[in-house]
Amino acid sequence: MLADDCAPSHAEALAQSLRYAHGYAHELLLTLAAGKADPDKAADLVQGIRNMLSAAEDELDTLDDTQHVIDAVAAIQGLSDADLFRAITDTPTSGNP
Repeated sequence: MLADDCAPSHAEALAQSLRYAHGYAHELLLTLAAGKADPDKAADLVQGIRNMLSAAEDELDTLDDTQHVIDAVAAIQGLSDADLFRAITDTPTSGNP
């Protein structure tokens, strides 16, 4: 996954989003445990958690896409010359572009 030039920045963005979500969740926990539940603040914290989890999911999707490309390249590199030639020149079958 880290072979992609952008993967480290996506991994850092993922980690940062999760740190923010954790921070918001911790603040919500402290607020509720103290018995000072402000509904507006709680709603803002929950929305912040949702936003950060959504951002983390976006970064994770990007990293997953990168992994699929790396897996495909590895599969191609594992082909013999004859198999690679057939893969390039043969007419695709149904379901294979």
